[in-house]
Amino acid sequence: MSVTLTQTTLSGALALKSNIANVASASGIAGPTNQLTQKLYIINPETARGELVDVAGVSGTAITLSRLGAFRQAFLSGAIVVIGSQVQYNPSFFGYDPVGGVAAVDVPAVPWINVVNGNQWLRSVDGLWIPGWQNTSQPVGVSDVVASAAGAILPSGPLFHVTGTAAVTGFTIPVGFTGGSFTIIPDGNFTWTTAGNIGLAGTAVTGRAIIFTWDSNAGKFFPSYV
Repeated sequence: MSVTLTQTTLSGALALKSNIANVASASGIAGPTNQLTQKLYIINPETARGELVDVAGVSGTAITLSRLGAFRQAFLSGAIVVIGSQVQYNPSFFGYDPVGGVAAVDVPAVPWINVVNGNQWLRSVDGLWIPGWQNTSQPVGVSDVVASAAGAILPSGPLFHVTGTAAVTGFTIPVGFTGGSFTIIPDGNFTWTTAGNIGLAGTAVTGRAIIFTWDSNAGKFFPSYV
């Protein structure tokens, strides 16, 4: 069964030696039950590799962690917390990179996160494993098409097509995204506004690729053309 990972953020800094993480939302996070220990993967802003931790307990939005991994770090407030599955024998995180092709039904987790090197992976429209967020290990591939909408849209990967002409108001932050940019190939002359987290309004030109780059200080994406 495929797991679509979810995430929250740290609501306060997590010191190197601290075992208590305060999160914006504890939805989907639970303490150990029936010999199952849930895992979280924490990634600093604008960083590729994070730290894998076990959930030892939950009290409101304060999460007690077991931090026994080799890559223990300090984390800033706002760091991404990717939430692993609570289903036993259903892995959410991995210690190696996938290779080759994969059927949609055989994708174990979206995104695939290699917690050893930080590489994230997605499935391409051609059924191949392609680099996900913050992964520069090989050339990017095209991920699923996204329809423009009169609201925020969710980027499907570092390179994707957008159809339609609706006015996009912003971008939903994808699971695992900590910074950088993504490229859109417009299949229609959609527009975008500054109503959400986009820094400049503009209009896409069909077939002319546009790059949106995240500015973590401003909390906005800025386009390569308007």
